Amino acid sequence: MKYAAVVCPKCGMASATRLDAKRHVCPYCGRLIDLDRAPIIYSGSAREVRKAVAEYNSRRPR
Repeated sequence: MKYAAVVCPKCGMASATRLDAKRHVCPYCGRLIDLDRAPIIYSGSAREVRKAVAEYNSRRPR
Protein backbone atom coordinates (compact mmCIF):
# COMPACT_ATOMS: atom_id res chain seq x y z
CA MET A 1 0.00 0.00 0.00
CA LYS A 2 1.27 3.48 -0.87
CA TYR A 3 1.04 6.47 1.42
CA ALA A 4 1.31 10.23 0.91
CA ALA A 5 2.46 13.17 2.97
CA VAL A 6 0.03 16.05 2.46
CA VAL A 7 0.15 19.65 3.67
CA CYS A 8 -2.96 21.14 5.25
CA PRO A 9 -4.00 24.36 3.49
CA LYS A 10 -5.33 25.77 6.78
CA CYS A 11 -2.56 25.18 9.35
CA GLY A 12 0.35 24.28 7.06
CA MET A 13 1.27 21.08 8.90
CA ALA A 14 2.06 17.88 7.02
CA SER A 15 0.41 14.56 7.85
CA ALA A 16 0.33 11.06 6.41
CA THR A 17 -2.58 9.38 4.64
CA ARG A 18 -3.20 6.53 2.22
CA LEU A 19 -2.56 7.54 -1.35
CA ASP A 20 -5.83 5.97 -2.55
CA ALA A 21 -7.98 8.07 -0.16
CA LYS A 22 -10.14 10.90 -1.51
CA ARG A 23 -10.15 13.01 1.68
CA HIS A 24 -8.12 13.30 4.85
CA VAL A 25 -8.80 15.02 8.17
CA CYS A 26 -5.85 17.09 9.41
CA PRO A 27 -4.86 15.71 12.82
CA TYR A 28 -3.62 19.16 13.90
CA CYS A 29 -6.55 21.48 13.09
CA GLY A 30 -9.38 19.15 12.03
CA ARG A 31 -9.82 20.52 8.52
CA LEU A 32 -11.16 18.11 5.90
CA ILE A 33 -8.59 18.03 3.09
CA ASP A 34 -9.55 17.14 -0.48
CA LEU A 35 -6.54 15.14 -1.65
CA ASP A 36 -7.11 16.07 -5.30
CA ARG A 37 -6.30 19.68 -4.38
CA ALA A 38 -3.83 19.37 -1.50
CA PRO A 39 -0.09 19.59 -2.01
CA ILE A 40 1.49 16.15 -1.75
CA ILE A 41 5.10 16.54 -0.64
CA TYR A 42 6.06 12.86 -0.69
CA SER A 43 4.66 9.43 -1.50
CA GLY A 44 6.00 5.98 -0.76
CA SER A 45 5.95 3.41 2.02
CA ALA A 46 4.44 4.18 5.42
CA ARG A 47 7.90 4.38 6.96
CA GLU A 48 9.22 6.79 4.31
CA VAL A 49 6.15 9.03 4.56
CA ARG A 50 6.34 9.19 8.37
CA LYS A 51 9.96 10.30 8.04
CA ALA A 52 9.07 12.94 5.41
CA VAL A 53 6.23 14.30 7.58
CA ALA A 54 8.47 14.55 10.66
CA GLU A 55 11.21 16.29 8.68
CA TYR A 56 8.80 18.76 7.03
CA ASN A 57 7.08 19.65 10.29
CA SER A 58 10.38 20.05 12.18
CA ARG A 59 11.59 22.63 9.63
CA ARG A 60 8.36 24.60 9.75
CA PRO A 61 8.57 27.96 11.58
CA ARG A 62 6.52 28.08 14.76
